[in-house]
Amino acid sequence: MAWMGLRIMMPYDTYRFHQIERVKSTAAVRRADEQAARVASAVSALVHGLTRPARGVRRPFPAAAPSLARPA
Repeated sequence: MAWMGLRIMMPYDTYRFHQIERVKSTAAVRRADEQAARVASAVSALVHGLTRPARGVRRPFPAAAPSLARPA
């Protein structure tokens, strides 16, 4: 929180700083990357599932409709 230029440090922040600054092993980096990939995949599947029903509702652009007469 910033209020008039002051920052309030929460007790958990020291642990977060420790985690940010420590050197991570190759296995830990790989695990974090795999977890991030799983989260991204789940979000993508959710968005795809939510937008899929809307695809059938879309109407074609009026210029592409064959029933419209074209100017000569």
